Amino acid sequence: MEREAVLEKLQPLMRTQVRDVTHDASTRIAMDGKKVTFRPGRGAHTLDVTAPGVISMCNFVGLSEKVAGKLTPHTLAIATNELLQKKGNYALMVRDGSVTSVTRPGEYRNCNPSRVLDAIEKSIPNAEYHRVLIKDNVVRLEIAGEKREPVVKGDLVQAGSLVQFSPIGTVNPMVESYVLRLVCTNGLVAPHVLHTYEYGGGGNGGGGGEGDNIWQWFRESIKDAYRSINPIVERYRQMIREAVRAEDRAAMLESMLRQAKISGEAAHAVRAMAMENPPQNTYELLNLITYASSHLIKDADRVARAQEAAAEYVAESAHTRVCPLCHSQRTVQ
Repeated sequence: MEREAVLEKLQPLMRTQVRDVTHDASTRIAMDGKKVTFRPGRGAHTLDVTAPGVISMCNFVGLSEKVAGKLTPHTLAIATNELLQKKGNYALMVRDGSVTSVTRPGEYRNCNPSRVLDAIEKSIPNAEYHRVLIKDNVVRLEIAGEKREPVVKGDLVQAGSLVQFSPIGTVNPMVESYVLRLVCTNGLVAPHVLHTYEYGGGGNGGGGGEGDNIWQWFRESIKDAYRSINPIVERYRQMIREAVRAEDRAAMLESMLRQAKISGEAAHAVRAMAMENPPQNTYELLNLITYASSHLIKDADRVARAQEAAAEYVAESAHTRVCPLCHSQRTVQ
């Protein structure tokens, strides 16, 4: 996937911006029937406020929906304006010129997607965007580079990074190691999160301001993730030596499906693949799950959960905890 195609997919998210407001005497809220408008200050453009935005604004100033419903529009506008003035500073979530939410200042901050892609392309030679997943203003980018290593002859994996961020900072940015198995282009998130960026604000969100070091953090973290392929490949080779007994296969597969929360048609497809080509070792068992997360599941949350479960299964430190059977019960070739 080319950069332009990625930005096109992200375009709807880029229509939402966070605007910090300092309430002053010229700030105005008007309610005319069902229409609500907000002018942040003298000379600023008047913004429409959506129905969810009105609810958010009332909740922010401490007006319950029950109390707000008993007030006339004019009285509610005056009360909301006075209560916002007492707050002093706050932030508006603005989408397509309308206020959709009101939050604490610094809780969310814009994180320019174009600059995130710049950081990726500076850190990974010939970066290829393998997949873009979007849900609830959160973006997950799976990126592969040119570096390749064989697990065994004929089974190449390609180094990359997984980058998660929100253009409006609803989550902290995160970077993980990522590899793409070229036999059937199924991807796997490697066992550990390399870094999580904390921007120093008081809220839940991630940074993105021009004055902080987030862009350097992105570049260094993505580069570290991309370079981590060698120990990952060594772990895969070790898993090939971890045999799965025929009597254990069904129980192990079902436990992994539950751990990854793979159900319905996707689970049936994985079981059918296991019946056709029974997994002989834990690496083959792992690739059944990663195939599901890459080919069978489309929902971003479910993909993330399946990838995380597979990553835990790979990690030696966590393997004995998440393995369906005691490690000692499996023979080693």
